[in-house]
Amino acid sequence: MVSTRHLKLPQAMTSVRKLPEDDAMHPSLNGIQYVIFPEDRVAQLWDFAMVTIITYYSFFIPYLFGISGGYYKMKSTGFVIFNILIDTVFFVDTFLQFFRAYRDENGCLVYSLTSIRRNYIRSGFFFFNLIAAMPTTLLAYFGNSLDDKIIFLLDLFKVLRLVGARKLLKKSHLFNVLWERINVQTALTLKFLFMISLVSHWIACIWGCIAFAEASWELNEELLSSLNWISNWYDGNYVEGGLNPIGDGNSFQRYLLCLFWAIQSITSIGYGNISPVTAVEYGFANALMLICGIFWAYIIGSLVEAVGSMGSVTRDYVERMDRANQMLSDFAVKDMPQSITGATTGMKVSKRVRRFITNQRDKTTKKWLDDHSCLTLTETYPTLSVLSPELQRVCALHLVQPHIEKISYLSSKYLSPEEQAEIALKSVTLEFSSGEKFYAHPELGRGIVIVKQGFGFTTRNEATGNFRWRKGLPNTPVDANEVLVEDEYCREKQLIYHFVGFAKVLFIPRSVIMDVLSKNEQAWKRSARWGYFQASYILHSKQ
Repeated sequence: MVSTRHLKLPQAMTSVRKLPEDDAMHPSLNGIQYVIFPEDRVAQLWDFAMVTIITYYSFFIPYLFGISGGYYKMKSTGFVIFNILIDTVFFVDTFLQFFRAYRDENGCLVYSLTSIRRNYIRSGFFFFNLIAAMPTTLLAYFGNSLDDKIIFLLDLFKVLRLVGARKLLKKSHLFNVLWERINVQTALTLKFLFMISLVSHWIACIWGCIAFAEASWELNEELLSSLNWISNWYDGNYVEGGLNPIGDGNSFQRYLLCLFWAIQSITSIGYGNISPVTAVEYGFANALMLICGIFWAYIIGSLVEAVGSMGSVTRDYVERMDRANQMLSDFAVKDMPQSITGATTGMKVSKRVRRFITNQRDKTTKKWLDDHSCLTLTETYPTLSVLSPELQRVCALHLVQPHIEKISYLSSKYLSPEEQAEIALKSVTLEFSSGEKFYAHPELGRGIVIVKQGFGFTTRNEATGNFRWRKGLPNTPVDANEVLVEDEYCREKQLIYHFVGFAKVLFIPRSVIMDVLSKNEQAWKRSARWGYFQASYILHSKQ
């Protein structure tokens, strides 16, 4: 388990356990000392190990049942011990997921144990992982009466966990660092080579399994005497001292023969020396030719795109990352104190820069890469600029009005649609990397922050250790009343936003708000001024 000590949290966050007894702890923080966070180094290494194990199973389980007939699982003691250890890792991982924090579809970190466990069970992954964690090696080695087909079906769940390996890779720190540092064309080429290798392996194992089944699951003389494609090849092509696919001990030679047929089928080469004999073999070969034609065309097209002309976003990302790496290599001082860098997560500046650029690529469009991380609504959606003023107003309301409506003095109760549209068109979207602090925009000043993606917390003064989480409040305005107070008033007690992870926020500048309120006396007298007095009193009382 991972304690909060390993998370390098700022003092404002770790002080949560020092709250007075009359201040109730937020329910979502109950049991937080047992939560395993995605950024934890041990968790990252564990995920990388799980991806490695799943990849191993994806190659070996098909080989075990399609080529060797389970020979090594029953005969090799070293193999048994090795796989028992791996099965144990699978079993432990199944229950570790009850403590693994995760990010939801909005990019917010879910760290409540109750929410984590409810999501894990409702998603069905717990039961799927539990079946995949069955100790099949022990069952095969000691359960002599257990049918091999049942063991194979249980092992198949281990292979199917390959579907979730992509998600593990995406959140793996080690994989992200590797992806950020190597040439993207090379990475994409390696990705497709792995895909070809895996598909070829699976086809080879299925092709061998068909002959194995037609020989009544025997690999010796029965395989040679029965009617199947291996016996047909042996009668016409076997040479003394050459490749011999017959026998328990010749499983690797049998695999090479199966793989040879699989690769020539995928690539449409077809030497003709290996051909189907039975109806089942012809049926599989016909289906394979149809599927492989599409698959091979996809692979070729993808490789050409990866090597020749990457997408515009990826191309710009590579250029930006190359420039960033050059800048980071020229740093005169590699490490600086946290008091200077302003980081709240203990993350090095070099890592923050690379992760920010990667997050821009993964979570934004090319427009975001072309401009600064501060865009007005018209810059975010260029279509607005070519529309009529009326359509601009209507579209702006569709995009932003639900957020504005949550702010009392800017709601439709006091403002007209035209005034709300004016605010919408003058609001901007800001991006923040992990560890950034935000108090006011250097050009736009203070304003209302609405977290659209990501999460973080707010403080008033780091010395007080007083903080509030902003996770779980997507699309909710943060302390809208306080924005009404003048910049000079109790500056040292006004809000500071800390972002833990990549975040996007809708920012409504104070100047825009005050301009609209100055023209709408009703909104100021009936709502805004009471919010102003309340915020002023709160700020004054904190002195």
